[in-house]
Amino acid sequence: MKTLTPAEALATAIHHHSLARPSSSIATIATELVGLHNTSQSTPYLSVRARCRGFNRSDLDTLMWDSWQLARFRAMRLTMFIFPQDLLEIAAAATRHIAEPFAARWLRDSGFSQRQFDDLAVAVEGALADGPRTVRDLRRILDVPSDVDLPGVVGRMCDTGRLAGGAPPRSWRSSIRAYHRWQDVLPDVDPERWDEAAAVAELIYRYIGSYGPVTVTDMSWWTGITKARCRTALATLSTRIEEVAVAGWPGPLYRAATGAPAEETESEVSALPLLDPYVQGYRDRARLLDPGRHDFVYDGGGNSTATLIHHGRIIGVWQTADEPVPSIRYHLFAACPASVRHRAEAELAAAGALYFDQPVDVIEIAAMRPLSAGGGRSASHPLDSRRHRASRRRSD
Repeated sequence: MKTLTPAEALATAIHHHSLARPSSSIATIATELVGLHNTSQSTPYLSVRARCRGFNRSDLDTLMWDSWQLARFRAMRLTMFIFPQDLLEIAAAATRHIAEPFAARWLRDSGFSQRQFDDLAVAVEGALADGPRTVRDLRRILDVPSDVDLPGVVGRMCDTGRLAGGAPPRSWRSSIRAYHRWQDVLPDVDPERWDEAAAVAELIYRYIGSYGPVTVTDMSWWTGITKARCRTALATLSTRIEEVAVAGWPGPLYRAATGAPAEETESEVSALPLLDPYVQGYRDRARLLDPGRHDFVYDGGGNSTATLIHHGRIIGVWQTADEPVPSIRYHLFAACPASVRHRAEAELAAAGALYFDQPVDVIEIAAMRPLSAGGGRSASHPLDSRRHRASRRRSD
């Protein structure tokens, strides 16, 4: 069994996540991350920005809403992701056994009979024959009473490959979006094409390849699939993966059997957003930061805040702030060399410029309180301390 240092193990992961060297392909990034996390509307844009040379928001919009090479689908942990079409089919089939009980519970609690749901779903598809509509539009066109859970109906139709969520009609950061009939925009994508067991094995292999070395606990956490199913999948992957050891990390650990780990690099500082796949993708977060700092990054629900990454480790957190003027606030967990601080502030200025569509101030916060363990604060707003030092760094 090969033994890796923690630095070697992290180098492999940041290589696959385009955090050591940026990529020039958004589709490749979405594939390597095994989907872009999309619980927060801004997360996929900020995740790609941190990994892609010369990124513009319109580049991702084109792939999602014009060519539909990337599409949204609820999959791992019943969480919304943006997938390349081939990966969407794998993720959908692998997580179907998780989604179906959820849909059954929703139907039981919604007050709908199966017949009523089916009739309304057919009416929704008919209303979308002439083009995409928002839920509000559909409610008006179909004269659906306000006490009927039409958003739930639309959501279940998206989960089964009948509808696809499209572009927000107003702000790119809005959760309101227009919906399309699946057959109109993704006619060649079949969420039921893959056999479930084969899809589970392939999804876990993709995860191991991009996030490894990982434990079975990590696999189960990330997929939402039971550890027993994960172990069954591992048995079928025996020729494609290998067990390794990492000094100081709990095991057994698995990675793709693709040869030597990536070389360590002079990693840039990366400003990753709320719920970024790299920070969210492991059950054991000790590889990413000192356990004593866990509650400064993850809230009580295990959700990660926006982070600053250097050599694969979390060195601080950040957030956007609208008042009194648009700005980026950040906090570093320990003293850093001036060069690292300079790179962090330049990265944050670039992230802020994308988020606010204008140059912003980058403001350091001297101290912060934990999010969980009694902190009880949201991962989306980790910093509420007194302003300490303002940096007027601007993005180009």
